[in-house]
Parts: sequence; C-alpha cells; structure tokens
Amino acid sequence: MNNDKKIGYKEIYNKIKFTIIFRVLAFSLITLAYILINFKDISRYSFYVYLLIASAILLTLIYWTILSYPKKKENYRFLVYFGYIQLSADFIFISCIVLLNGGLDDKFIFLYYLLILIAGFIFLKTGVMIFGIASVIVIGLIADLQYYFNIGYHYYFSYNPDKLLFLTSTNILGVLIFSWLLYHFSGELGIMSRAIIERDEFIKDSQNFNRELFNSFSQGIIVTDKDFSVVFLNDACVKMVNLKDIDADFDRKSGILHKFNIKISDIFENFPVNNFIQENDTENNLKRFELKYGNMILGFSLTKLETVETKIGRYILLFRDITYIKQLELESKINEGLVTAGKLAGWLAHEIRNPLSAINTSIYILSSENIDRKEADYKRLLDIVSTEVRKLDNLVNDFLGSLKIKSKTIGENGNFEKFNLFLFLEELTAKYIANGIKIHNSIGRDTQIFSEKRRIGQVLANLIQNAVQSIKRKSSSALNGLRETGIIRIGSKKVKTDADKNYISISVSDNGEGMDDFILKNAFKPLFTTKEDGFGLGLSIVYSITESLGGETRIFSRTGRGTLIKINIPA
Repeated sequence: MNNDKKIGYKEIYNKIKFTIIFRVLAFSLITLAYILINFKDISRYSFYVYLLIASAILLTLIYWTILSYPKKKENYRFLVYFGYIQLSADFIFISCIVLLNGGLDDKFIFLYYLLILIAGFIFLKTGVMIFGIASVIVIGLIADLQYYFNIGYHYYFSYNPDKLLFLTSTNILGVLIFSWLLYHFSGELGIMSRAIIERDEFIKDSQNFNRELFNSFSQGIIVTDKDFSVVFLNDACVKMVNLKDIDADFDRKSGILHKFNIKISDIFENFPVNNFIQENDTENNLKRFELKYGNMILGFSLTKLETVETKIGRYILLFRDITYIKQLELESKINEGLVTAGKLAGWLAHEIRNPLSAINTSIYILSSENIDRKEADYKRLLDIVSTEVRKLDNLVNDFLGSLKIKSKTIGENGNFEKFNLFLFLEELTAKYIANGIKIHNSIGRDTQIFSEKRRIGQVLANLIQNAVQSIKRKSSSALNGLRETGIIRIGSKKVKTDADKNYISISVSDNGEGMDDFILKNAFKPLFTTKEDGFGLGLSIVYSITESLGGETRIFSRTGRGTLIKINIPA
C-alpha cells in the first residue's frame, strides 16, 4: 500500500469508527424521542420499538466486528465497500421507519438529511451525490405507495392529492437544497474533518510518545501535587520500589497522568515532606538528598513547579539507585587512604634518613676504639646526636600538626623569643639569592616579633621554597623570548583585628605560574600536590603552624600571574 492510500485508509477507518459510535448515540436519542411522542399509545408500538432497539444494537455489534478485519489487513478497497454497505443499510432502515410511521407526513423524514450528512463526512462529494439522489427517488416512491396502496394516510391522500403533492415537492426540494449545499461545501468539510482526524492522531501519538519516553528512562520519576499525592510515575519507579506488587494499577497507569490515591510518604516512609514544604515555598532551586530504601540507597533530586492553580503537578522527583556509587566511593576512600599512607611513608623515610645517618655515624665513632679520647671530640659528637634527635622530634611535631592532631597548647608551651624579622629573613633568603633568585625584602629593618623563631622560620622557608619552584616552572614552560624575570616580594605590616588584637601580617608574593581554582581550593590540604616529586605537606605545615600560634593564613592567586600568601601572627 503506497503512502497516499495509507493516509486515505487511516482517514476513512477513523471516520467509519466514529460513525458506528455516533449511530448508537443518535439512535438512542431518536428512540427516546419516539417514545415521548407516542407515549400515550406506546403499548401499541412497543413491539416495534423493542425490535428497532434490538436491530440497532445487533447492527452495531456486527459493524464493529467487521471493522476489525480491514484494520488487521489494512484492506483499503474492502473498507470503502464496507462504508457504502453501512450507509446503504442505514438508508433502507430509515426508509422502513419513515414508511411504517406515516410516510411523508412523519417526523422521522429528517433522518435522510442526517444520512446525507454522514455520507458526506465519510465519502465527501461522492457520498452526498449518491445518497442525495437516492433519498429523492425514495421520497417519490413513498409518495406513490401512499397514494396507490394502503400505506400511511392512504385514504386521506386519495381524497387530497394536492396535500400529497405539496409534501412530496417540499421534501424533495429540501433534500436537493441540502444536498447541493453540502456538495458545494464538502471540500471544506473534507479539509475540516481531515484536520480533526489529524489533530486527534497527533494527540494520540503525542500521548504514546510521551508515555514511551518517560517509561524508557532508567531513573525513577514521580510527580506529586501540592499535598505530595502521586499524580504521575514511570515504569522505572514501579519496578525500583516494587509498586506493582501492591496494586497492578501502578503498572497499567505508569507513564500517564492519573490519580493514584497514594502519597509519597506511603511509598517512602522516611521521606522528608515537612522539610520541603517549608523550604520550597520560598525557593525554586533544585534539592538533592538521599534515602535508604530496603537494601538500596536512593539519590533524589526534587524540583518545584511554578505556582499555578491550573497545574496538576507541583513537585517533580527524579531518583535512582546509587548503592553501587556509594560502594565505589567507600572503596575509593580506602584506596586513597592507602595511597596517603604510602606517601607518608615515603616522606617520613626521606626526612628521617639524614638525621638517622648522622646519629648512626656519631655513635659508631663514639664506640670505636681508635677515637681520640679528647673531651672536645666527645662533646662535638654528642652535640651532633642531640641536634639530630631534636630534628626528629620537630619532624614528628610538624607531621602531627600537618594532620591536624597536634596539641592545642603547642603555641603556649613553645620556645618564644624576641627577634629581628628583617635580619632573620636575610639569613633565610641568603642561599636563594646566591643561586640567582631575585628576592625583594621590604620588611622594616627594625621590625621586631615575639614568637617561636624556629617555627616562623619553617613557615617562611616553605613559602619561599614554593615561590621559587613556581617561578622556575613558569620559566621552564615559557616560550623563548617571552620569559620574564622571576621575583619574590616579602613584606610586613602591623594590623589590628575587630577584637582589638595586634598582629604582624607577613606577605610573600611571586610572579610565578599561579594556581587555578581547583588547586587554590585544595592548597592547604595535607598530601595535596601538583608536583611529581612533592609530598604535599609544605603549605599544610604553614597552615598548621600559623594556626597553632593563634594566627591565620590567606592565599590569593591567578593562573599565569602569580600568588600572594598572607600570614597573620599575634604580635
């Protein structure tokens, strides 16, 4: 069947189906009108009334059964013949009703008009022409039968032929005028009926598409009204929470709007309804949360529709099983912990090796029989052991500080002293300046600070080391001829907080490669590093020491422009 015939077949099929349904409704109204008109003498016509009703019901069932055949076979020619047979049977049926109920003087003569209208609806001009002419011929035939035979007011019309002629002419003229008008406008009628059918098909296709679309989602979808009563859900929701075991209606109605007579809290007992009613009345943003359901962990996202009274839905819930994702997250954390342990082991081994080597060498010399027994030599070797032991002790304290399990009284029990910050910084930066690194020290020459000198030294050494590495990385990655001179600027000033506490603010800035938002966000986290040979403890130690001294650390950076780190230390 070509495309045009397919369209024609579908169009006529829908029209005939509509006609069958319309016939039942129209016949019911006609029968009711007949009973009301002949109510006083209905007992005399009861047999015919019951016979007509039974005949109409039987014909409808026969038509509906026959209609299923062309639908399966898509037989266009058979469908056209079937349409004409129906109209012909209706034509004979109407003629019998008119003939047996007063002939041309009967009120049921209007059924011919209705038949012509239906014929025009199905077959357009052809249907109007065939059944219009047939109606005119039958009206004339009924007039002859009434005049010459004992049928419907025969004796009255025998003595009053002019009355019969008037009725015949009037009915024929009425049918001809109606047929002509309908024939003339049948083109527009065809366009209008085709538009109605196409619109109906489009709505049906849209509904089916929407249902298939929503039911194809792997995520569960639930739509509720303002009271959190369910008005829509999809197949994934039904299967995920086993709703079909509760009621088969959930399975049949999934993917379409339907009042399910169940609330969201009946499905998920621990659903936080009250929280969303309070929060979402003032906010239209997306809410995400998780719920435990049986052996599953479900991840939800809830969106509130705009407040419009005509809308059926109010809240849209999308959810899925995230149990596997949660397991992966747990395994990832375990693996991350193992990696962290490996990094810590490498860092500790690296940092402990040198002090242990010095201690081991000193002990070996002290225990040697060939050592010069001078007191100065003993004292020098013991000083080495003592110094290296202190280094190990400081290493442990710094390590604990970087992991945030340090004592809160480190600052109180520390070795505080007053020292010149400018001179101290000159000592720290000497080795870098000797290696060609440009460092600008703008700290005042008379700036004094009272704090733990060794820990301040650790902080500044880490900051300067990071700045040097950033400048070197930018220099090595720059294009020839576009390199700029790397410079580190260090300054300080006295600041006062809102609580009237005095601080020394020390700033270290560089024009190195800078940091992006992700690195900036994680810069102070222990073991976070972007260097292949780094351990990610430098800035973590800076942050921990500054915090243990009662201060604070802030960092500002732009990719390709450089980094500024400020530490505030109580004065």
